[in-house]
Amino acid sequence: MVDKAYLKKHLRKREELETTIIRYNALLNKDDISSPAGNTDLFTGGASVSSIVENTVCKKIATEEKIKRLEDELVKQGRAINSILEKLENPYEKLVMQMRYEDRLEWDEIRGELFGGRRDYSENVEKYNDKIFRIHGSALKHMKELQNKDKGEK
Repeated sequence: MVDKAYLKKHLRKREELETTIIRYNALLNKDDISSPAGNTDLFTGGASVSSIVENTVCKKIATEEKIKRLEDELVKQGRAINSILEKLENPYEKLVMQMRYEDRLEWDEIRGELFGGRRDYSENVEKYNDKIFRIHGSALKHMKELQNKDKGEK
């Protein structure tokens, strides 16, 4: 079921993918990845250069596999999330959920996009915060109702 916990896990999975990509890029930029030509028998601190390169290449491959697995999981989760978001009738509920979970905007960014142009925005930021959270809560409630309805029809 796509609920608040599922959506939070989805955001965390995206963060895990981002941090794994950062690690992967660091491994690619690491000097250990390319051994000096013809000098693979050199020793550095008790470890041969070839074993250091081998270790780094193994880490790189494992990280590539993790990135692929995370991307596949995110695609699957994204499909589940999108299928229920498309059923939301209230366009503001759909918009807030898309901005938060698809576009990964922070709450203040969403608030600014939706209400930043209003004359009283600066004086009533907290009021607009509450409004965003009410829309989000309402969307979660409607998503649950839609999913329960879908279960009942099966």
